Amino acid sequence: MLFVSHYPIDLKLKVLSEYEQGTCGYKYLARKYGLTRDIVRHWVLSAKSKGMLQVMDSEPEDSEEKDIEYYKAEAAYWKAYAKKIEQIKFPENKKKQQSKQSRNCSREDSK
Repeated sequence: MLFVSHYPIDLKLKVLSEYEQGTCGYKYLARKYGLTRDIVRHWVLSAKSKGMLQVMDSEPEDSEEKDIEYYKAEAAYWKAYAKKIEQIKFPENKKKQQSKQSRNCSREDSK
């Protein structure tokens, strides 16, 4: 079963009106009102699709590029985080990798 959280309509309208002014983005509004970025983004995209928002996107590709860059940065962060955890939890794997690399280097040197 899906859990749906209901927010007061006044809050949604405040967030949407501030976004419509074009002075702030998803992250800022989320922090300001104690929401998640995804909730704010969902509200804005829903309002745009229903024709409730008249935000003039000067370059729609620009916002899409920012979203892509955001997710790329998130992926890089989590990849680095996973690598650190792996090194802490499984230090023997690191030793094995280092010994493989040293063997490969010595083989190349002998050729």
